[in-house]
Amino acid sequence: MIEIAIAVGVIGFALVAIIGVLPRGMNVQKDNREQTMISQDAPYFLNAIRNGEMRTNNSLLTGYVESIIISNLSDGIAVTNTNPNLVPGGENPYLTNDMNIIGLLGTPEFDTRPVALGQTNEVTAIVRAMTGAATQQSGSNGLTAFRYQMSVEIDPWNFDTGYTPVYAPSTSANLALNYTNLMAVNLHEVRLRFAWPVLPNGSVGPGRQTYRSLICSHLLATNTGVYQLWFFQPQVYTNNL
Repeated sequence: MIEIAIAVGVIGFALVAIIGVLPRGMNVQKDNREQTMISQDAPYFLNAIRNGEMRTNNSLLTGYVESIIISNLSDGIAVTNTNPNLVPGGENPYLTNDMNIIGLLGTPEFDTRPVALGQTNEVTAIVRAMTGAATQQSGSNGLTAFRYQMSVEIDPWNFDTGYTPVYAPSTSANLALNYTNLMAVNLHEVRLRFAWPVLPNGSVGPGRQTYRSLICSHLLATNTGVYQLWFFQPQVYTNNL
């Protein structure tokens, strides 16, 4: 009996240690899984913004992007675009195709056009992970889906709105200066800032990650209805600001 009691005591101490470590191991596994999903979704959004998907033939993002908020920090005005497929009764059912989603995400942080008078924008999207479990794909199981906040910052390399460089490779005698002028007009820095998870009450957890890229292409503003969409033009350059 004494030996049995000692054995039970040893097993009890071992179980207490295992039970104490188990929650920590599960949290580490959860954190690694969330970081993996962010690292897989981020390149997709970077490439989608870089390629200027104006003529998309699918509606992939409509099953994952819940909302996009564009705040005009200069005027203090915020416009919320809500996906009616993911948020029933959304206040602004505009996220109906990938073209609109990419066009809104492409809104620059600093609008250097003279008509905008240096307008400053802030773009924030709530997204469901595209690389999550199969049961959470295309808008399924919204209550259990992993959701994150993505902020998009697109800044021009040249902030001087009064500077008008000239790009004329066939006539320019100084190719180095000519190339610098080209970069001044077309080069942009794109930053995607991720914060996760987005909790049911709207608050955001402690996860943070930032992805950055340089895009050398003309950023074109188009008008679709009452909203302005922005797209990078692949292989298109301009000598105008």
